Amino acid sequence: MTVRRGHAHGRDFDQLHRDEITVAMNWVIRICQDVVRDHSHKTVWVPTGTPAGTTPTMDHLIDSARTDVLNKLRRQIDGAEAIIGNAEHERAKRQR
Repeated sequence: MTVRRGHAHGRDFDQLHRDEITVAMNWVIRICQDVVRDHSHKTVWVPTGTPAGTTPTMDHLIDSARTDVLNKLRRQIDGAEAIIGNAEHERAKRQR
């Protein structure tokens, strides 16, 4: 297989990275939508397993915050950041 060099090759990489970043960001948005759909009432967070009219314990509140929202968002955001970082790294290599 021949390695292509030059301007056209850079455009191919740019398009690949645009596609990867777009897909990653779409997943971040989907996770946000899932969290809102599954763990909120009228856009206010409701910890999982909290019976109506009761106050969750502090331990339950912390655990639910991490499990229901923060860990899910963090995984997607970290993945998107890695994809963006890779695109920046590849772009910098081509510009040298």
